[in-house]
Amino acid sequence: MILNLPFPPRPQHARELADVCVETARKVSGLHLDYTPASLALVDDQIDRFARGGVGVDEIASTLFCFGCYVGEVLSGAVGGHWVTEEDSPMRGLAGWPMVVLAPNGSCWNPIGRVFKRFEDGPGENIFHFYSTAAEQARRVPR
Repeated sequence: MILNLPFPPRPQHARELADVCVETARKVSGLHLDYTPASLALVDDQIDRFARGGVGVDEIASTLFCFGCYVGEVLSGAVGGHWVTEEDSPMRGLAGWPMVVLAPNGSCWNPIGRVFKRFEDGPGENIFHFYSTAAEQARRVPR
């Protein structure tokens, strides 16, 4: 899969890639993505529209990657997390994407992978549910 992104897929560019998602979603689909958890329902709806449109994952990979960055930014903002490279995370060798979100309690989340999974597997991979689960676990104090 080839990604054609305006910024390298690295942690320091996650916010810029999320901002690309916000601007493009506004221009193309009229979506108002405001970095709130409630906006993740719009992400679910948009991914469903992509899937119903019959495009293949390779055709839309860059867009899905940017949506994953958006989801990660919403999660990071809610729990005080930050992006790290997959190789520098507890998900090393597991995420399948170059960056993941690490919460202060050490829990680690793969929002980019979840967006791709939502596109490929459908509504059972609900983005808002992913966020809710991740945020709840990321707020737990480590034992």
